[in-house]
Parts: sequence; C-alpha cells; structure tokens
Amino acid sequence: MGKQVYRVLLLAVLTVLPLCVTARVKLPKTVIRSWSFTDHTAVADTIKVDSSFINLPMRNVQYDHSILNHYNGNLISPLQSALYFYRTRKTESIFATPYDIYTVSPQDVRFYSTTRPYSSIGYNRGFTTYHEDHDLNFDFTGNLNSKTNIGATIKYLDAAGHYKNQAGKTVNGSLFGSYTGTHYSLYSAFTFNQLSNFENGGLQEPTDLQNQNMETADMPVRLNAMSGFRYLSGYLNHAYHWTVRTTDSIEVPVLTIRHVFDLYDANKRYVEKTANQSFYTDNYINQHETRDTAALLNIDNSILVTFEEAFNRHLRFGITAWVRNQTQRHINNSVPNYSFYSESFPQTLDLASTSLAKQMSWAAQTWSNNLFVGGAIHKQTGNYIRYRANGEVCLVGRKLGEFNVEGNVGMGFKTGKDSLTIGANVFVRNEVPDFFLQHYSSNHYQWNNNFRKIYRFRVGGEVAYPSEWFALALKVNYETVKNMIYFSSLSAPQQTDQTVNVLSGDLTANLTTPWVNLDNHIVYQYSSSYIVPVPTLTLYHNLYYHGTWFKALDAQLGVDVAYNTAYYAPYLNPALGQFVVQQDLKVGNYPRINVYANFYVRLIHLNFFIQYQHLNATFMNRQYFSMPYYPTNPNVIRAGLAFRFYN
Repeated sequence: MGKQVYRVLLLAVLTVLPLCVTARVKLPKTVIRSWSFTDHTAVADTIKVDSSFINLPMRNVQYDHSILNHYNGNLISPLQSALYFYRTRKTESIFATPYDIYTVSPQDVRFYSTTRPYSSIGYNRGFTTYHEDHDLNFDFTGNLNSKTNIGATIKYLDAAGHYKNQAGKTVNGSLFGSYTGTHYSLYSAFTFNQLSNFENGGLQEPTDLQNQNMETADMPVRLNAMSGFRYLSGYLNHAYHWTVRTTDSIEVPVLTIRHVFDLYDANKRYVEKTANQSFYTDNYINQHETRDTAALLNIDNSILVTFEEAFNRHLRFGITAWVRNQTQRHINNSVPNYSFYSESFPQTLDLASTSLAKQMSWAAQTWSNNLFVGGAIHKQTGNYIRYRANGEVCLVGRKLGEFNVEGNVGMGFKTGKDSLTIGANVFVRNEVPDFFLQHYSSNHYQWNNNFRKIYRFRVGGEVAYPSEWFALALKVNYETVKNMIYFSSLSAPQQTDQTVNVLSGDLTANLTTPWVNLDNHIVYQYSSSYIVPVPTLTLYHNLYYHGTWFKALDAQLGVDVAYNTAYYAPYLNPALGQFVVQQDLKVGNYPRINVYANFYVRLIHLNFFIQYQHLNATFMNRQYFSMPYYPTNPNVIRAGLAFRFYN
C-alpha cells in the first residue's frame, strides 16, 4: 500500500511541476539546440520535440539499446547486446558494464539552449495481476537567460517479472547546467543511478516452460540471491576562448584552454542470505551467507589546448593537445561487509596469518595513478567533409604502454532534393586488462592473474540515403582481437591465445507511403570463435498504418516482429554479473510478435498507446529463451502515455 501511495504522489508532483513551469500558450513547433560531449569536445545537434511520436510503444531501455539482448527475461537485468558492435563500456569496471543501459553517465547528458522551457512526463505499465511493471520518466530544460541553461531528468522503473526471484527496480537521472559566454563557457552535470534486482539463476528444468498447466511463478529456479548497483558521477567542463571578430561582427574562437574534471563511483554488490552450496563450486569466506562488494572510484583531470578551426583560415582544421591524470581506487573484498562481532562471521578464520586474508587485505583498497598525453586533429564545421583523428598513450602508472588511436570521417552530398552521407571509422587499441580481471576476491571466486595486454583493431563504414519515400542505411564493421579475456563455465576469467575476428553487416531500410509504412532492420554477424557467440541473422520488421484523423489526432496502428537464428548464447553468472560462454544449448529460432495502437493529440501534445506484447506466446510452442535457463516474459498487455509541455 505504501509503495502505491508513493507512486501516486510522485506522478502527481511530476505532472504539476511542468504545468506550473510552462503554463502559457502552447506552440505547435519548437526546436531546441543541444550539445553532447565526445572526447570533451562539444558536438552540436538539433532536436524537434514533436519527433518522438512514432513507435512510442516499442521504446524502453532494452529496445533502445539493441533489438536483441542477453538478459534474465525481465525488464531490469544485467544485460549484454547480442549484436557485438552495439556493446558499450561506460566505466572501467567489468562489474558495471552489464548495467550500462540503466546508467546515466556524463557522456549521456545533453546540454540545451532554448528560449522556450520544455518538459515532458511519460508513464507506461504492464497490466497483469501479479507481475506488473511501471516505467515513469520526467525531463525538463529551460534557459535562465540567453547564455545560461539548467535542466533535470529522472527515471523510475520497477518490474516484478513472471518467474520467481526475478523482480528489480531502478532510479536514475541527472542534474545539469551550462553557461555559454563569448570568452568563457562552462558545462556541469551530476548523474545518479540506484538499481537492485533479484537473481534466480534461471529455471531448474527449462522443459518446465513447455508445461501448459504450470504457472510461470510456480516453476522452480536455481538460486535465491540479489544484486545491487550504484553509480554516481560529477562532470565539469569549462574553458576560456580567445576570439577574433569576423567581417560581420561575430566573435569566433581561435584558441581555447579547457579544464575537464570527470569523477564517477561505481559500486556492485551481491548478496545471498544462504550461501548456495550447489550453484557455485566454492565458498571461500563464509559457508552460510554471501555479501560481496566490488567498487571503482575514478577521478580524471584533463588540461586541453585547442587551436580552433578558425585559427587556420586556409586549411580550416583544428588541433588539440592534452594531458590527463587518472586516479583510481579499487575495492573488491567481502570481509569489510561482515561484522567481527556477528555470529555469521567465520570465527575460525585467522585474519592476521592466513594467506587468503593477506590477499584480501591487499585487494580491499588499491589506489593507482596513470598519466596520459594525447593529441587530435579535427574538422567539425563545413558542409561536405568532417573528420577527427586522435591518439593517447599512458606514460606513467599501472597502465604504462596502453594506447588508443582512432579516427572518423564523414561526407555529405546533395542528390536532388535528398542527400547521401558516407562515413568511416577506425581504431587501434592496446589495453591493459581491467583491474578486476587481474585481481578479485569474493566468497565464491578468488583469482590473481597476470594477463597480457589486449590488442584490438576495428574498422567500419556507413552509407545512408534518406529520401521522402525510402530511407536506407548500411553499416559494415570488422574487428580483430588478440589476447581476448572471457568467462567459461562458472569459473575464473581466461585469456585465449587465438585471434578472434568479428564481422557485421547492419542494414535498415524503411519504406514510407501516404498510408502504409514498413521499417526493416537486418543484422548479419560472423564470429571466428565460440568465445564470442553471436546469432548469424537478426531481424526486426515493423508494419504500420500512419495517418491524421480530423486534423487533430495522429494515429499509428501496426504489428512488429523480431527474430534471430539459433546460436549458443551465453548465460549469466549472477555472482559476477558476467556472461559465460557455453556450447551445450542453443536458443533462438523463435519470433516475438507485438500488436499496438499509438496516438498523438496535437492540441495538448499528448501521446498514448496500448500494446499486446508477445502475442504469439498464446498459440506457439514455448521456446522463448533469452539465454540458456532464462526464458523471457510471456504475453502481456501494456499501455502508456506521455505529455510534452513547452511555451
């Protein structure tokens, strides 16, 4: 009852707030300038606030990340994209990466400039009796004056799941602000994320899914545990610009000195009230319960000097040089979570003498410093070609000898009323393995490794041709990795001597007519090794009608389907939150069909929809596994709405 009251109050506050802020006359069109940061350099974009109407029913944190994912079947779960080139790494902790899609980091924050305050609130819910889920989000941005902007985002998500020990919830968001003066600019942000999810280890008997007389909540699972993840970050990017005045009296920066402070704290915890005696092989610290912690505090300070593109009037490119100091603190020890006076603490463990205790004491808190230098050449203005090439190398510290060299180029051409864009990207990296891959101590796992550096080479290209009736985009990516590290079975990490090659072709082809639209997304993948399992073919198709009724209501009525070929998908190790390679059971070769009706009321800027998810679960053979042992949720009705306010 208390949770329901909390949700109602939160929804009421977030509904009233934007109405109070933006209570004047609504206008049908608003354009907002925004910036995001790549390598601490602002990349400008333009947002049309009305553009988010189409496909609202399909938007959630998992689908927005990738059309196919490895996860526990519920809406909140450690997650890895099954599409190799969609995988992300927002932090330098392997324990934080599975939560990337829920993590709002500084690189996800957009800084805005608008003369009209803008806010939005959205809510959708899955309607089942015992397995409901809720998704609530709020966004606001507004200028205090022509140079100063502030804003905030917040998202609350909880999902009970359809199977035992599967529920999860998360709250994340950001507070941000910017000042863009002629000579001085400042961008700052604070982001937060708090997530918890139960871990069930999957079904004890995957064949239970075929039993039509058994409810999903009654199917026995392999584990009763819980994981928690917390991420906090602070970001400050400020600069002084020396300018020159152009012939039309515009101040243009020619030299910039920039300081960037970037801090984040990522903390992963794993708890078992009763230490599992069968799921895991070992219990090193406590035979009765498990409380593991792995945390990374990362502090970056960078000084950058940039000769802007306007400095070079003939060749029109800019040059940047920088120095970066990185300070890190790693914590990976179960012992601090136990009280010395607790009955559950293993009293027989001699903390002063055993080699295990010495290892854990050393690993409990480890500080390190790394010093990097780097430089870049870039061209980000102009109508035809833009490029950036940069490199960075570590000169001092644990990461001594690590380097990263990367570049990208993009070109645009007019073809009648339409335009053709071509892009290419490449990187070469020699990476020191994650600290937690080298050293880790917990109740179920102990290791000290001396892994070699990981060498990665990637090259990719993209061609896009959006036209009035047909939009086509093709991406091709290739990567080769030497000394790759992976998890096999429920064991410690391993490093392979073989070279792993991955190739991907990613095609989107969308057909638009006055009445019927067909969106297609097709991904082909090839991996040379079983340690990078990927489906050969992944398909997504969305067929829908789109029209305007009575000049006031936009309607989208459609059906979408997702499918992938069978492959040896990895499964989840709950204690580590890592995805484990296996060659015993294939998943896939099963479609997921949804039907939906989506509407937009123009006058009041209101979206609302209803969707029947996983329709085919009612009449097809139950083979809907995301990973071995982990089935996805069965059919469910979902409905939602979204308001947008701007004046």
